[in-house]
Amino acid sequence: MASIRRRTFMLLLAAFPLSRVWAMSGFLYRPGLRAIQGSVKINGSPATEGMPVSWGDTVETGVKSSAVFVLGQDAFLLRENSRVQLGLEAASRFIRLQTGKLLSVFGPGEKTLETQAVTLGIRGTGCYLEAEGAGTYVCLCYGHAILTPKAAPEQMIEYKTMHHDKPYWVEGAQVRPGGVRNHTDAELIMLEALLGRKPPFSSSDQYRY
Repeated sequence: MASIRRRTFMLLLAAFPLSRVWAMSGFLYRPGLRAIQGSVKINGSPATEGMPVSWGDTVETGVKSSAVFVLGQDAFLLRENSRVQLGLEAASRFIRLQTGKLLSVFGPGEKTLETQAVTLGIRGTGCYLEAEGAGTYVCLCYGHAILTPKAAPEQMIEYKTMHHDKPYWVEGAQVRPGGVRNHTDAELIMLEALLGRKPPFSSSDQYRY
């Protein structure tokens, strides 16, 4: 446990100003908004570290801004100029990236991620999304997913990965391979550690990204 805490602290130190890291380091494994840089809003109102984040909320970041938050068994890193809706409709929960970039790690159970271009059904997964206009970049960092282009549901792909094995770019009816970009193993390790977990590739100290 102590080693997980120390590694998480060092990863956060590399990613955030020292004052933000000290704020997070005493509250590992707790839900809510864990760290912010710059301008972050929840439901349109300015957010501060430690605020709760709930299903039904929308989290938004501005220029040169980012947010790390924990919701249940899931943790998220929302990059700058991004907006994500943590949707709640009846008994259904979904994560809708309306614009920008989102790195997520999920505990057990089925979740649905959406952008304008794609629906992604996942289980116990690490996943990175970039929503760029009509297109979406998807990296299933590890886990199991069913990827469905909204413009061409018949091109559904069900697949599993262990370590960034099959990134895709989805736009309209087109699904094509894409390289790994704009997210790192260190960030995935940090997010999982906030929940006392390790990603499946962490059996080795050698990371590729």
